[in-house]
Amino acid sequence: MQLARATGAVSAVLLATLLARTAYAQAVEVDTTHTIFHEAPTKSNMTVYSPSADLEATPYDWLSVRGGWEADVVSGSSVAVKAGPAYGATHGTDVVTSASVHDFRNLARGGFTLRKDIVSFVGNYSYSTEHDYRSNSFNIAARTEAYEHNSQFEISYAHNFDQVCDRTQSQSDPPARYVPLEDSSGCFTGTNPLRTTLPIAVDSFQATWSQSWTPIFSTQLVYTAQITNGFQSNPYRSVIIAEGLAAQENEPENRTRHAVAARANIYFRSLKAALRLSARGYWDTWAISSGTGEAELEKYLLEPLRVSARLRYYKQSGAVFYSDDYSGGNPPLGPRGQYWTGDRELSPFSSWLAGLRAVYTLSSKQGRLGGFLTSLRAGVTADIIGFSYEDFTLAGQPIGNARSYLGAVDLTALF
Repeated sequence: MQLARATGAVSAVLLATLLARTAYAQAVEVDTTHTIFHEAPTKSNMTVYSPSADLEATPYDWLSVRGGWEADVVSGSSVAVKAGPAYGATHGTDVVTSASVHDFRNLARGGFTLRKDIVSFVGNYSYSTEHDYRSNSFNIAARTEAYEHNSQFEISYAHNFDQVCDRTQSQSDPPARYVPLEDSSGCFTGTNPLRTTLPIAVDSFQATWSQSWTPIFSTQLVYTAQITNGFQSNPYRSVIIAEGLAAQENEPENRTRHAVAARANIYFRSLKAALRLSARGYWDTWAISSGTGEAELEKYLLEPLRVSARLRYYKQSGAVFYSDDYSGGNPPLGPRGQYWTGDRELSPFSSWLAGLRAVYTLSSKQGRLGGFLTSLRAGVTADIIGFSYEDFTLAGQPIGNARSYLGAVDLTALF
């Protein structure tokens, strides 16, 4: 009900703005995207359908307002109990159990952009709900241009006020005795004594320099920092840390991340094609470091049709407290101190992505399409992602043929 009121309020403001100043309206843009994601590594299968819709209006040269909605419909299964090779050798792979997952995330968002000469200010807010998670977030940004509009500088800040549902634990028990959350029933109701709410705060900072060196060559340099404080474990997942002892996943409450990305775009006029290259380095206080390289080639086949292909490679190290087996032995297989995790994304691994995209644009140089449209754009995207885990097994059994598939269709109308 609260989300519906928020969405209705955003829509009402946008509609009132458009109707009140129709004579001054310059552009209205409507976007909708529908994405399906599916992954199927061993012992888990997850499918996510994500629809979204956004509306942006520019009633004045100096003002744009926008509102939108998106959702995630999640179904599948995930690993509920993670065991390592030592325990699996004694008890077999059946100790690794899966849990059914069904969730629905709703998100409403709105924002504005103020412009004056070469300076613009942006503000956005979003509110999302899930069965076991609540999130309030905002971000602000300032952007300016210099050197005959060839240089652009932007700084931004974002903050999340999030809450996650967890099982109420006994205050006298150590983390090694914590019990995982059974399900999301009773979350955020305040009526179930076995449910509690834990806070998560996220602060994000970003600085961007974009530069057009020539009419066909441009670059971008981005620095990002993020500080997270709060409950960051998966409340549903437990890890076998000793013979006969499975404890709720226990990860540090503080994490600081840094990333630097560099991008370059070059347009080949004779081929009517653009090549985009990017590289990104990442490191954090959990001792994870990673590198990403990506290349994308986009080409016009016809005047309204362009297609693109992209390749990406990613490789990371594992968290300092990560182990494939916390139940015995010496490092790197043995216990890693006060923290334990069953998250494969905190283990050393690499991944690759291959994707295709096609975009078709209809525009009218004279008049409007159908009497009211300036342009209409439709896009289709298909990606496949492969994963290779160096030191993550399920009771000693490697994850084979780990794949994710993503397909999306989007439509943009400009009035």
